[in-house]
Amino acid sequence: MLRLSFINLFLLLGCTSTVSNVFNLIPSKSYEEYLVAYNSCTGKGVINSDGSLKGKLPFSFRSQRDSTFLEFSDIIGRKALFVWITNNSITARNLIDNKQYKYDEVTELLPILKVLEPKDITKIIWGVQPDYKERFKNISQSVKNSISLDFERENINNEKQALVGVSFHDKNSKNSIDIDINTRKRNAKFINMKKVWRLLKY
Repeated sequence: MLRLSFINLFLLLGCTSTVSNVFNLIPSKSYEEYLVAYNSCTGKGVINSDGSLKGKLPFSFRSQRDSTFLEFSDIIGRKALFVWITNNSITARNLIDNKQYKYDEVTELLPILKVLEPKDITKIIWGVQPDYKERFKNISQSVKNSISLDFERENINNEKQALVGVSFHDKNSKNSIDIDINTRKRNAKFINMKKVWRLLKY
């Protein structure tokens, strides 16, 4: 039932993505440097999935410190799925089927979490490539041989070689996930994360 619910979501949702290049570029920073310089990060992107689960999920994001909130919409603009990410956990609420999913249920449908932790998703949102090599050591050799993880960089929003995409592919299961960041803005202002957290509750 869980897989069917998410399949229905992917069938309902769709999006197009663009990336722009500009001049007068500035170099990217480390995650820690961004947290010192800015208080929040907002933007939009899309998740493309292929394999057992196919489709496109456009989303907007709001992130502050170790908390990230993703809001997915359907093709007519209705709110369809909320995802809350902290350092070690992920919670999702399917608004179409009125269901709540815990970490284990979400990771079943997001196999990229085989090699990335929840906090790594937040780093990607901020534009930082996570160091997943330590976790990769704990994965069996057969799984390592079947998995590829690639990061895409582009000059975007006045930023030199910004992280704008992540691609995961599992040769054994034929499943793949691409996360593309279309726009990203780091802000000095704080976000009321308690307000968006309440959106996950019934």
